[in-house]
Amino acid sequence: MGRGGKRSGAGRPKGAVSKLTATAVARAKSTGELPHEFLLRIVRGEMIDGQLPSLEQRIAAAVSVAPYFAPKLAAIEQRIETGIVAVVSNKPLSTEEFMVRYGITEVKVPSPLGLLR
Repeated sequence: MGRGGKRSGAGRPKGAVSKLTATAVARAKSTGELPHEFLLRIVRGEMIDGQLPSLEQRIAAAVSVAPYFAPKLAAIEQRIETGIVAVVSNKPLSTEEFMVRYGITEVKVPSPLGLLR
């Protein structure tokens, strides 16, 4: 008896066209241009049945055909955890107190002369 789960090579390959889709495309091609081709003609402002589409019609066609050529980006949430701790106090620390409290052993200060080289 077979077992379930993911198996390599199982299922339809990515990008493969189903029989229904292939039939629909073949039928649309046999009758003339595909719907997205027609909409792209409107977007480009081409003459259709002796009329030029208005700007509003061109924009509406572009909006309706856009998802087929540029998919929407998904919104993501990202959380970044850092080791930075904020300390709020009304008493300022001296440089030495700060270094002792936060475990800093040395401070490297760039030489202003190094910038001139």
